[in-house]
Amino acid sequence: MISMPFIINGFVGSNVAQGVLNGAGWRWGYGMFAILIPATLSPLVITLLWNEWRAKKLGIVSDKDSDRESTAGMSFIQKVQDFLSRLDAFGLLLLGTAVALILLPLTLARTTAKGGWNNPSMIAMIVIGCVLVPVYAIWDTKFAKHPIIPMRFVKNRSILFAALIGGFDFISFYISYSYLYSFIVIVKPWSDVNINYFTQTQTVALTVFGIAAGGAMIYLRRSKPLMIAGLCIRLLGCGLMIHSRGANASDAEVVWSQLLQGIGGGMTAVTIQVSAQAAAPHADVAMATAVVLLITEIGGAIGSAIAGSIWTDLMPQKLALHLPFIDEETRAALYGSLTSILLLERDDPIRQGVTAAYDDVMKIMTIAATAFAVVPLILALFMPNWYLGDQQNAVENVDLKGEKVENPDVVERPSHA
Repeated sequence: MISMPFIINGFVGSNVAQGVLNGAGWRWGYGMFAILIPATLSPLVITLLWNEWRAKKLGIVSDKDSDRESTAGMSFIQKVQDFLSRLDAFGLLLLGTAVALILLPLTLARTTAKGGWNNPSMIAMIVIGCVLVPVYAIWDTKFAKHPIIPMRFVKNRSILFAALIGGFDFISFYISYSYLYSFIVIVKPWSDVNINYFTQTQTVALTVFGIAAGGAMIYLRRSKPLMIAGLCIRLLGCGLMIHSRGANASDAEVVWSQLLQGIGGGMTAVTIQVSAQAAAPHADVAMATAVVLLITEIGGAIGSAIAGSIWTDLMPQKLALHLPFIDEETRAALYGSLTSILLLERDDPIRQGVTAAYDDVMKIMTIAATAFAVVPLILALFMPNWYLGDQQNAVENVDLKGEKVENPDVVERPSHA
């Protein structure tokens, strides 16, 4: 339900963006946030602070109920060390650095690095990144007091598979989505508002069908069937993009490819989180959710890096293939600027060649995205099908009062005197 504003923003945001561009200018697109964020967050912050003050005044809570008691008597340096330990700051640094060093060269090698992949720094970055992955694993399993990903989560099939499903799903999503806006701007004669509507199609569908999947789980009491159904729909929408990606497809085909991915993605996003939460004791629910979202977002970073690598590697080649009659400098200018392409008429041979190049590259991206979309579907087949009853989770089978509740998946053995 907390995602519902996306439904409104998907339609309103496009018009606001167009109004800002036509009026105050794009800089106010950033400036607005400096005003809107504090204004919208202030009711929440004020409410929390006011209720904390009331609770202390009424004697409901005290400083002893907080973490302050655990850090009492510590020096400032010790408090900082304790804080960093609880965040596992060193583990985050290792993981973030490893991911960045592995992924960045995929895009930089063709754009900014002199000599491309022959540049030693590109290879060095990947090697160091790969070395840091096992270093991070050793740190988190052997030395970290509060590891980012506790070993008990790695051994928990539901949490592990939910994280991997989310990760591979986001790899697939970002491969096909990262350059979708640029592609549609070039191949479709749509207005800016309609293009923005289109780019929000998946987001709106994700939100609507995520909420619908949550409601369906209330009645089905299971998450796995909806998860598999969502991944199948997601795969269908992704596969449809191979043919219906824009240049040679009707508007309806293009929009439906995004709608199907949004419908399936919304069902998947909700069900994998619920499946992970169901398999975690109550005290671990927040952390299990965070781990699933962390791996999912890392998958998004991988997908974006793959998309960048495909785009930077293939687009110059395809432009050379379809525009052999213009010089390399002009092709480089077209590659680096959407604006210069949009200045050309659609019946211009150069514009048609650019459209063909974009079409070829997007086809490769959608094929790669479809291939990655198969992996989460296979993983989902091996997920436990937890019963989602009145209990807090499926491993403790207790309700909010701490009392045992009935679970058809658990057969209580009769006790013998």
